[in-house]
Amino acid sequence: MALSIMRQAGELITLTVQEICEACSGSLLAGSGQAPVGAVATDTRDDLAGRLFVALEGENFDGNDFLEQALAGGAMGVVAREDAARRLAAGFEEGGGEAPAVIAVAGTGEALKRIGSLAAGRTDATIVAVTGSTGKTSTKDIIASLVGGQLRTVASRGSFNNEVGVPLTLLDAGEDTEVIIVEMGMQAPGEITELCRIVAPDVAVITNIGPAHLEFAGSMENIAAGKAEIAHGLAPGGRLVVPFGEALLAPHLEGLGAEMVTFGMEPEADVHPEYHEHLEDGTMRAAISCLGETVEATFNFSADHHLLNALAALAVYRLLGLPLARAGEAAGGVSISRLRGESLRLASGAVLINDCYNANPRSMRSSLEYLASIGTGGRTVAVLGDMGELGEASLDYHREVGRAAAELAIDCLVAVGEMAQGYLEGYEGVGGREARHFADRESALAGAPSLVRPGDFVLVKASRFMRLEELSEAITAAGGGEA
Repeated sequence: MALSIMRQAGELITLTVQEICEACSGSLLAGSGQAPVGAVATDTRDDLAGRLFVALEGENFDGNDFLEQALAGGAMGVVAREDAARRLAAGFEEGGGEAPAVIAVAGTGEALKRIGSLAAGRTDATIVAVTGSTGKTSTKDIIASLVGGQLRTVASRGSFNNEVGVPLTLLDAGEDTEVIIVEMGMQAPGEITELCRIVAPDVAVITNIGPAHLEFAGSMENIAAGKAEIAHGLAPGGRLVVPFGEALLAPHLEGLGAEMVTFGMEPEADVHPEYHEHLEDGTMRAAISCLGETVEATFNFSADHHLLNALAALAVYRLLGLPLARAGEAAGGVSISRLRGESLRLASGAVLINDCYNANPRSMRSSLEYLASIGTGGRTVAVLGDMGELGEASLDYHREVGRAAAELAIDCLVAVGEMAQGYLEGYEGVGGREARHFADRESALAGAPSLVRPGDFVLVKASRFMRLEELSEAITAAGGGEA
């Protein structure tokens, strides 16, 4: 469930069943305590051969119902809720022979966290943690791309950033891993503190503070407080990378005592661009001042918000003691996770910006600015789906994004979803040009692709639950596929 970037780790950290049992305050009901455990799984659809299956529970699933299936799939043992574990172990007592490991615990979610912590304690790897309202995954990806060519690096895959993803990433590290990069997400204050309890970062990054998960956090101030928990969860001697001039963070960082590095477009930031330019081939050339040194780099992306992510990544890179010149060489090979601003040129001549993994008002504004900046010589089309978890002010935030689209002179706004009606209200209210509304993804799939013309520049963006990647695929097909 984690991605080893460029220079892969060697043998995974090996724990014994007994060590895991003790870490989880569990009871070993069957199997040998001396059996080695080199890998852990939580999904019976994965390759379970030789792995320890942890039966997680959620609102809509219960891994304890699949213990026999996990063993049939090759798992060497299970960590399960007390009642389920005892039922399973009773069958092995009657059958005789060598039994798989069966560990009974009070809570499997807590057990997974403790197993991850146990593994982290067995490695000397530097732990880098990334949080923020937007750009977490892309920043993590850029750090991994820059660092991975020089140090044995393991990074979480995609947005694997919660109480399940963090320990599984730690468990994918090897004995010789040098850097582990974990992404830490939150919906409400207290959650990042819990993730730092699993593993304390040596270097932490806060990408920005914005209106994401407001429905759960309640206010921007609470979001800032929640993100700042990563600073207070640092390991002794830990260092922090933060956006320059972020007023909402300031009260939470006073008296912190940790070394702090700032990044931003402002020349006062510790890491900032001296200049940057967008090239015709979709790349970006920049000279970046990083902690008193300058590096020239050509990145294989052109969006300004990715440049901000790269500035944060370069700060981490230098804090790891790596030579800045090598970062410039690696910039052209940066690999960013799918659906996060990937640019596709279609056979029709249209350009599709597939940025539909997630959205909030801040990231919407950034993506619209990018669309406006590249859309010279062609019509700009913004296909925007609902943004989720914005609380009572949700409609106002959608209107704000619509106004931004009009102010940026976006030629055509295609709104998808119930709350997306707010985009139209904001867009048309300040003189927006052409607009269409589709009530849901299904109706958009039927009607939106035909609105795209040859030579258009098209942005597709929405919150994850809208699954607008299906619409991106339909637009790509209507445009004759990738060129």
